[in-house]
Amino acid sequence: MKNFERDNSIDLIKWIALITMIIDHSWYILTPELQEPFRWMRTIGRLAFPLFCLAIAANVYRQPIGYSGGLKYLGGILLFALISQQPYSRFFESNYLNILFTLGLGLVIAQAVHHRTPSLITAGVVALAVATAYRPILSYGLAGVLLPAVLLAALQARVIETRIVTWSTAALIAVLANTGAGIMLLPDLPARALASISAAALAPLLGLALLQFRLRSIRPVGTWMYPIYPIHMLLLNSLSITWA
Repeated sequence: MKNFERDNSIDLIKWIALITMIIDHSWYILTPELQEPFRWMRTIGRLAFPLFCLAIAANVYRQPIGYSGGLKYLGGILLFALISQQPYSRFFESNYLNILFTLGLGLVIAQAVHHRTPSLITAGVVALAVATAYRPILSYGLAGVLLPAVLLAALQARVIETRIVTWSTAALIAVLANTGAGIMLLPDLPARALASISAAALAPLLGLALLQFRLRSIRPVGTWMYPIYPIHMLLLNSLSITWA
């Protein structure tokens, strides 16, 4: 099976996701005196995860029946999930699993929803079971794992009413992935937290708008994006140590 034609609008989404992620992570190396004035960096960062999920959903949506590159796609994500775990744990001083594990599980479920072959459905059920078992330590939790499949359903919707429901659901899942049970405190949250929630909710709609662009030329975001993930955390961590 030949690769399908590259979509520059998906590369645009990946670029924005990558840049907003780095902006978000850069906030952590600021001194305590600067962190509050630069809180907007965290707000911008709420765009990153939903856009990464949309890039996965859009790629799966474009996969023809019988597409054979899904395993290679998943393999690249999981390989760098393992490579990135130690830099991630050091940078965030966290026991959570890094975002690539979440995206990998989300990819499996999205492919099961799209292709609906017995083997992929089985893999999707296993991925969902793993996500449920590890949700306490999974970045963005179970909602994050389900987001690519929800965004895929939104892309597949044809009837206007269904589109409204699916994209609204995607916005809600994006918020839940970013806030978890904290959404129950919505009326009491400070303005900066509400701004972050709004950014997460709007990210799927922003991505939908970006998918309509037909750019003539943009630098492709290929497999080099995977090593960027651990490398940027190692660099930021070394900057943090130097400034300390």
